[in-house]
Amino acid sequence: MAAKTATKKSDTAAPKTLKDAAATGAVRLLRQRKNGTLRSLPYLAPGSDQRTQAEAVAARRAKGETVGAIATDLNLSIATVRRMITNLLVAQQIEKGDSADRYTPGETKAVLSVVGEDAA
Repeated sequence: MAAKTATKKSDTAAPKTLKDAAATGAVRLLRQRKNGTLRSLPYLAPGSDQRTQAEAVAARRAKGETVGAIATDLNLSIATVRRMITNLLVAQQIEKGDSADRYTPGETKAVLSVVGEDAA
């Protein structure tokens, strides 16, 4: 009878940057509220449908349209339109590397901001 040899499962290396971790879904992006609870934030990957929609909303906002007018036109709530713009800004900040210090390779959660935190 042949001896069984243990086969080591190939460990997939943890993404080294927050951008890579967010793009692969290896990390959960969070914002900490003032009361200490956490709010999950989506990562809008470049080229995704959500990203394209958020970019279109942001472009309309940049042209001077109000959030209310955009929401009415798209049949969305004002809060949803604001959230789309915020999520796009979060994705752009991650891609620029602004939140790189908030992630350590191997972690599954990254708190990107804390409401009320001083921006020193």
